[in-house]
Amino acid sequence: ELERFTYTVSHDLKAPLVTMSGFLGYLEKDALSGNKERLRSDIHRILEANLKMQRLLNELLELSRIGRLMNMPENIPFEQIVNEALTRVEGRIAANHIRVVVGRDLPTVHGDRVRLVEVVQNLLDNASKFMGTQAEPRIEVGFETIRHENVFFVRDNGIGIEPKYHKKVFDLFDKLNPAVEGTGIGLALVKRIIEIHGGRIWIESELGAGTTFHFTLPNEPSP
Repeated sequence: ELERFTYTVSHDLKAPLVTMSGFLGYLEKDALSGNKERLRSDIHRILEANLKMQRLLNELLELSRIGRLMNMPENIPFEQIVNEALTRVEGRIAANHIRVVVGRDLPTVHGDRVRLVEVVQNLLDNASKFMGTQAEPRIEVGFETIRHENVFFVRDNGIGIEPKYHKKVFDLFDKLNPAVEGTGIGLALVKRIIEIHGGRIWIESELGAGTTFHFTLPNEPSP
């Protein structure tokens, strides 16, 4: 994991640096020639690369903190976690006209509230980004009890994921569709948080048939 982390960090952080370096060369040329339109374009590309590097560094820092800086675990009704996550992604959900259905009688879980909200937020955001041209986009959040264990899920009716990519989506910086915004760290972050809580996460999906992310979390401890 460390070897992969080192490779991907060096590769993905190098890309915006190369962009900035290249367009700084164009910037000088276009400034000397007085081409204002090209000058504005050069500045825009440099700023974009700079912002991408900032996002990468911020998310890498966030990933490195998980497991070291944990908030005090508490008992949290899972419905509260879902509602808080929904407020954070309501803009994208509204813009894509997505119907969100939240199951009833969600159980109470035990863990780091801030991190668990990040989990649901990332899964909702991911589902929203991969709806495709679905006429009636829908996301469902709920749980089921399997062999005395609560298994939570975030299910969408979007474009789906081929089975061969089910594990790959959790890898650092792996984006199945490079055209979609984001750094490719979100699902790696989700997996790390779930595992730090002692849970598991997996996917059920087929291309064109939507995606369901399943995950387990510890129950509220007995008094």
